[in-house]
Amino acid sequence: MAVSMLPDLGQSRELLVLTEIEAVHILRKYQELWNRAAVGELLDGFTDDVVVEFADLPIICGKAELERVILARLVRQKNYRLQKTLRAVKSSVIIGIWVADWIDGKSGQLMKGRGSEFIEMRGDKCARWEATFNAWPADGKRNSVFV
Repeated sequence: MAVSMLPDLGQSRELLVLTEIEAVHILRKYQELWNRAAVGELLDGFTDDVVVEFADLPIICGKAELERVILARLVRQKNYRLQKTLRAVKSSVIIGIWVADWIDGKSGQLMKGRGSEFIEMRGDKCARWEATFNAWPADGKRNSVFV
């Protein structure tokens, strides 16, 4: 069963101009799917030709490649839990931030992270996802490569 990221508000989706309420709904849906590690449902929220620029990863092109990356992340990020917050919405683009915690699949260490994202919707699916993400040990000092 396909997952719709948009609430049914009874309006045409041909020219997508998202409302703040719709953008919050979309972020909550992605959040819920990530928190359940519901990979199939999560992928239903992306177009087949999605383009993803995530952190320092090479550009991800297409849903099949995105699935490989998500599965690898879930192996590395055990019990991944995030909280997304809407910062702005403009036309079909959602701008958000998130905080997360997980257990590192290699070291067993509790980790924390923070990200920012631009989600460009086409219809009820994400067609482009650009995100930055920083992570650090939950009990350690944040070490930056910038200073």
